[in-house]
Amino acid sequence: MKNIKAFIVIGIACLMHACSSPKQDEQGLKTIHVEVDNIRSDVKLSEFAEAKIIPLPTSDNLLIGSINRIRTSEKSICLSDGNAIYRFSRSGEFLGKIEKKGQGPEEYARINDFVIGEDENVWILPNGKTSLMLYSWDNRLVKDIKIESSYSSTIYRMGDKLVLNNGSFITDNNKYTLQVVDLNTGEAIQRFLPIDEYKAKYLYMLETNNFHPGETDTVCYFNMAHNDTIYRVTPHTCQAHKTFYWNGKNIPADFYHQDFMDIMAFNEDLSDGKIFGIYFQLHSDKHQWVGYTQKGKGVYSAILSKEGDTSIVSQDILLDDFEGFPVSIAGAGWEENKFVTGYNEMVFILQPMDILDYIEEHAPEAMDDVKKKIQYTSDDQNPVLMMVNLK
Repeated sequence: MKNIKAFIVIGIACLMHACSSPKQDEQGLKTIHVEVDNIRSDVKLSEFAEAKIIPLPTSDNLLIGSINRIRTSEKSICLSDGNAIYRFSRSGEFLGKIEKKGQGPEEYARINDFVIGEDENVWILPNGKTSLMLYSWDNRLVKDIKIESSYSSTIYRMGDKLVLNNGSFITDNNKYTLQVVDLNTGEAIQRFLPIDEYKAKYLYMLETNNFHPGETDTVCYFNMAHNDTIYRVTPHTCQAHKTFYWNGKNIPADFYHQDFMDIMAFNEDLSDGKIFGIYFQLHSDKHQWVGYTQKGKGVYSAILSKEGDTSIVSQDILLDDFEGFPVSIAGAGWEENKFVTGYNEMVFILQPMDILDYIEEHAPEAMDDVKKKIQYTSDDQNPVLMMVNLK
């Protein structure tokens, strides 16, 4: 159920072959061979990354629901529960909230996605509206840009441009386009159309981020469910950047030529052991951290060297700060528990009571120290953020 959730809830619009199909001889496309059979169960986060714990304050006026998106800037951390957007400093102080839920012309029914603008104002992609809506932190609608589709689910900012997926497998006339919008003029300046008509119906975007050190904010990268390729996007180009070879366990190309009713039928017919999708990606000067799904087994992490040699494969990551508390990269139930931001960092959502229950069972002598780290106040405390950067 977790695997199906990742493909239906998070990604609705298919982008991957809105860019280009990976080819063996495509110039600049790097193939990374990943050894996926040497799985470890004792992987500590400190082996390849550094983490910062940020408890979120809790009060009667500040109770956050299930978080469905996190974006960061140099100054702040913003998160959404679908109803409102909450802003915190990078040390955890509450800075403000945007809440304009409703049916009026300057309101939204629900937030699909959002991005932080250059002036810290927020562009919101609302559910069911053909608009991009710019709000200030005094809850004022600053600007409204019309877009083509009300089914877009994800947006990403590249300087004064916005990239959004436009289309949905829900509709009969699927466009599945990756669209670039000029935020100054409101005009669509570029569209990338699907190339592989067979894969386009089943491949949905999971993550969008800037993750290459030294690159400007006019470049971003996409990875998708049921696709083994990462794409590099600028305001005018979209190219296959690198592809992963999972020890011969990739989905065969002819599998996509079958006429499946929907993504559930696609997943059910796929044989056990096949690896599909890039669940998340993170990159540094020394490491790559990639998540993938193996049918019948779950979601795994592959931590690679810069050159692509596999060093670690694991399902859970053990947290040093909390006496080995295990974090599953696949999330918990229907809730997403991690987000990759444009600042080359992974943000994990940790529930205080889950941590304390683990500590009580495995390391009760550390309870007071852990409570201090998470600034424990009550069982109804807001989540704790863990900001992770690769070494």
